[in-house]
Amino acid sequence: LYDFNRPEDLPEKFNNYFDFVLIDPPFITEDVWSKYAITIKKIIQKDENGNIKGKILLSSIDENEKMFEKLGLPVKKRKYRPLIPNLVYQYSFFSSYESPTLDEINPEVGF
Repeated sequence: LYDFNRPEDLPEKFNNYFDFVLIDPPFITEDVWSKYAITIKKIIQKDENGNIKGKILLSSIDENEKMFEKLGLPVKKRKYRPLIPNLVYQYSFFSSYESPTLDEINPEVGF
């Protein structure tokens, strides 16, 4: 089980292990995202220089884009947006990799 309040409490075998990490957290605050960033940096595959080489896909609000940069997550906002009816905020995807699909506007969201 993963507890985001204990971001480093993971089995050692997962260090530098995953080639793809997808995160859609229950809360969108900097406090929560900073904990997820710690975990991402621990478990994502890195090259011999320690640079992230695995792929990262995040779901959050547009306003968090600068925060991701501040937290050292190499992601950028994509045009494709998840359709989540009845939420106050419109969410976006942020990825560390290029994707033609994520760079297309989806018509059901309309912007």
